[in-house]
Amino acid sequence: MDILKEQTGCIISVLIIALPILILVKWFLRKELETKRIEYITGIKKDILPQRLQAYERLTLLLERLSPESLVLREQHQGMSSLRFHTHLLKVIRNEFDHNIAMQVYIPPKTWEHIERARTELLKLINSSAASVNPESSSLELGRTIIENSITEVNYYFKQALNALKKDVELMYK
Repeated sequence: MDILKEQTGCIISVLIIALPILILVKWFLRKELETKRIEYITGIKKDILPQRLQAYERLTLLLERLSPESLVLREQHQGMSSLRFHTHLLKVIRNEFDHNIAMQVYIPPKTWEHIERARTELLKLINSSAASVNPESSSLELGRTIIENSITEVNYYFKQALNALKKDVELMYK
């Protein structure tokens, strides 16, 4: 019976000493794991942040380049027919957009939808403007029609897309 009391006393003494140590070790390991996780996430953010900012810059430039006024003034060439100018504009838009399509992985889907909507509305504007102008007329006529018709709805979609980009960048710094 004395041996049982001694063994029970030893076991209780070991538990009294070991249990707090085990709790401290478990707490320490959890804290260490959390610290490593935070360091990892911070490292990833530090590496990706410049790429994300570059994507926002490139998409802002895309929207500025594709705005109706900018596009028409930049791409208009003397002696070009309305029909040829129409196809040229569609090609330029497709090339610009395809060149920047990979940037969508760095921005929220909702923002990308705004950019796509602006492009879609621009294409509609160009097509409807081209339909209202004689295909043999000067590219100046089509350009004037595009700019006049863009004042309403299309510019709104471009501003909306730019505002979405700006808002996303602001959120990155909060």
